[in-house]
Amino acid sequence: MVKNNLRGDGRELLNSIQVQEQEIRNEIITQQDKLNRLRSEIERREGLVFKIASIFAKPDVDTAEIEKSIPIIDSKINQLFSDLMSLQDRVAPIYDYFLTYPPDWEKRRDEVAKRDGDECSECSSWRQLHLHHIKPLSKGGSNKISNLKLLCEECHSKKHGGRVFSGDFSNSETAFSKRVANIHYAINNDKRIKFGYKKPKDKKHKQRTVIPTELVNVDHIRNSGSTLCVRGYCELRKAERVFALKRMRGIKVI
Repeated sequence: MVKNNLRGDGRELLNSIQVQEQEIRNEIITQQDKLNRLRSEIERREGLVFKIASIFAKPDVDTAEIEKSIPIIDSKINQLFSDLMSLQDRVAPIYDYFLTYPPDWEKRRDEVAKRDGDECSECSSWRQLHLHHIKPLSKGGSNKISNLKLLCEECHSKKHGGRVFSGDFSNSETAFSKRVANIHYAINNDKRIKFGYKKPKDKKHKQRTVIPTELVNVDHIRNSGSTLCVRGYCELRKAERVFALKRMRGIKVI
């Protein structure tokens, strides 16, 4: 669960919505796994070994039946994503008044980026854009879109008395929901994904090309909660790796 400053009914409502959200995420992963297994089975049946074996022993389930189930599962996954977005819309007003960065911070950054044209509101630079509270939370400000604006790293640092910020938000970074959709598409269509990835201790994003296999929720080690990640074969490391979606930038399906 996300730690917050709510009390009573507000906390209960938030917890209820977050439980539903987690259940939907888990179901998406389950259905995605089922879809991958069906696709793998169809591919296996296209092989010569299966064709020869099927002459002597008919499979329990016809290939046609498997093919019919794929669009049904795919449709269910799309509906689950739709349900997930609806829940996120319901919880957004609660996150407006968090006294820290809300869980949907990346989505809010994307909305502000679309409104401000992917450039710094002070100097019009498009490099290393950050999201800034116009009225600080400590002074009664909120996380509402109307209280947020884009600033380049230099202008943002000036607003905070020379503070050095880790990470950046560039115009090539996509919304969290779009990243999920792109990865979902890549998995379903046997595509690779290419993106910039920045670990906590890295100074800049490094280019990665990955063959994604599934979306997984990885539990946090130091606190409660989890992070949505993609598991797949990393061509740079020549091995299977897990990448947090929140640390990706400029994802492309190739």
